[in-house]
Amino acid sequence: MKKIIFFFALFFSFTACSVLNKDMENQNKENDQQTVFGVEWKLKKLGSKEMKYSEENETITLLMTCEPENVSGFSACNRYFGKFTYKKGKLIFKDMASTAMMCPNQTMELERRYLAQLEKVNNFIVDEDGQLLLRKDEKVLLIFAQ
Repeated sequence: MKKIIFFFALFFSFTACSVLNKDMENQNKENDQQTVFGVEWKLKKLGSKEMKYSEENETITLLMTCEPENVSGFSACNRYFGKFTYKKGKLIFKDMASTAMMCPNQTMELERRYLAQLEKVNNFIVDEDGQLLLRKDEKVLLIFAQ
């Protein structure tokens, strides 16, 4: 009889811990969502390359709003805009467009690389430093700071 009670107690404790961990994961996801949307993010890293801006007005930015699910920002030369979906931990950018100004070749290449990486994104995390990491699966593509 003691063994049966012990196994029930053990089973209950594992089940309770599993539910608690699930609740904590959901809470963390909700906190990430609250800190990500409605904030203008500044690109710190494109892949492994640290961004070095000579002027404030050339900073690459990202702004996502929840209602409606719009994305916009500055992409080195042009303003860009579009839509996104965020469901079950998946983030997908879609219907992206931009203005069509011309800039020096180096700036245009940077913009092309940034927008190409943005199209690959399928999820995000906020790290312990409060940085937004846009990823494709587990690979970090873009790192932003506030």
